[in-house]
Amino acid sequence: MTARIKKTIPVYLAALCFGCAGEDPPPPPIPVDLSVAIGALEDVDSAATVHLSVYHAWTGTGELRYPLEIVERWETNLGSSNFSFDYPAELGEGLIVYAWVDSDGDGANCTPTVRGDLADLVEVEAFPSEQVSVSLLLDAPCAGPDWFFPGPEPEGDVW
Repeated sequence: MTARIKKTIPVYLAALCFGCAGEDPPPPPIPVDLSVAIGALEDVDSAATVHLSVYHAWTGTGELRYPLEIVERWETNLGSSNFSFDYPAELGEGLIVYAWVDSDGDGANCTPTVRGDLADLVEVEAFPSEQVSVSLLLDAPCAGPDWFFPGPEPEGDVW
């Protein structure tokens, strides 16, 4: 039995090598410089923490395609800020920039009893690009990124 296993191991290794040899290497990540201007309604404290995230607009293929795969996140303040990140192009497509302001300082984007956190989202149309500039106006109460994107469900019979 040991001799049979020893004879089949090279066959399995060869099949494994042939299966892996045909793949192209993944594309390198795209270095992105993000410039963002974040505004909010007048009653929002200018010192409040803003949670900023960038997402792949879409990830996966076919029936496994889904929106909003997180790429990177930061904490910042209202006003203008600059960030740099590597966009992993092999993992998805498109770029979404989302932010919400933590108006009450609890670290959560709204709770059942406190509903004052505000948000906004921008889909970057001209992407991929190494320079991205967006403006956000945080005015939608208690909205997560999936509230904004991909938008309303299509009307009619989908199935």
